[in-house]
Amino acid sequence: MPEMTAAWVRQSAHDLEHAHAALAAGHHDWACLAAAEAAGKAIKAVLVAHDGRVLGQQNLLLLLGRVRDEAGMVVSEDLMEDGHILMSALAVLSGQCSYEGVAPFELVTRTQAEGAVAAAERIRACMAAAPAAPAS
Repeated sequence: MPEMTAAWVRQSAHDLEHAHAALAAGHHDWACLAAAEAAGKAIKAVLVAHDGRVLGQQNLLLLLGRVRDEAGMVVSEDLMEDGHILMSALAVLSGQCSYEGVAPFELVTRTQAEGAVAAAERIRACMAAAPAAPAS
C-alpha cells in the first residue's frame, strides 16, 4: 500500500497548491473546494496506510472519525473544528444551502476561503505526522 498512500499524499499537496492559486486569483469558492479536497485526500492517505480501505466517503467529519476509531490516531477537537469549517463551505457551495437569486460563489468571502485553506493545512500537517502503519 505504500505507493497508494504516496499517491494520495501527492494529490493532497497538488489540491492544496490549487487552493492557494484560487485564493490568490480571488476565486474563493474554488479555494474552499480545493482545500476540502486536499484535506480529504490527506485523511484518506492515513486510512489507506492503515488498512487499505477508503470507501469513497467525502464527509470529512466521518473520515476524521474513522482515523480516530479505526487507525487509533488522536483527533483533537480543534482538528474536528477544522473539518466543520471545510464541511460548512462545502454545504454552501454544493447547493445544500439555497438562496434565491444568489450564486453559491457569491456567498463565500476571502476570509472564509482563507480559513478553509488554513484548516486544510492543519489537517494535512496532522495527517502527515500520523505514524506509519505496521508492515504486513
